[in-house]
Amino acid sequence: MTSRRLQWLIRCAPLALLIAGAAVAQTERALTPAELMGALKVGQWVKLEGAMANAPVVQCSQARVLTEDMPDGNSQITANVRSVDLGKGTFVVYKTPCKVVQGCTFKSKTQPSFIGLAQVKPGMFLNVEGTFMGDGTLLARRVTDKSDEVAQKPERKALVRLRGRVARLNSGAKTMTVLGVTFQVGANTQAKSVTP
Repeated sequence: MTSRRLQWLIRCAPLALLIAGAAVAQTERALTPAELMGALKVGQWVKLEGAMANAPVVQCSQARVLTEDMPDGNSQITANVRSVDLGKGTFVVYKTPCKVVQGCTFKSKTQPSFIGLAQVKPGMFLNVEGTFMGDGTLLARRVTDKSDEVAQKPERKALVRLRGRVARLNSGAKTMTVLGVTFQVGANTQAKSVTP
């Protein structure tokens, strides 16, 4: 081994240790539904997924408790668009009202013309990222058309996926409300917690 290679390896060793430490620092562990409800608290960041239904509550199929405290602009919801109001600059994704803010970006892999609220239509499957406000509105800073995902896997159209802070908990009913959407934890809920 040349001395130049040896020096390079010595300089890279701290970076390799840092990366390995970060991988070890956070692991996921499975939680039972009861452990999930016990781990949650108001203000906790979570990722949730469940099937939409006509009932006012989404049956939670997957839940992930996030330990890191995220900036408020990291809330997001992925679901069907229910309505659009161009005059007010708003639209509703599942049950969450979204308001387009100045500078909001619109993206689509399949539709280059998807550049603004005028192209958002009821029934579209969108991912909306932004800041969830106290009045129950998600201020949208990025809107991504996920219709191609549904074309490949049609069963996804029935899903609600979101990331946000827990606003309300009801341990007796095993429900949590995030971004204005109430999810119910059941015996089949697959839950994980990120542990440092």
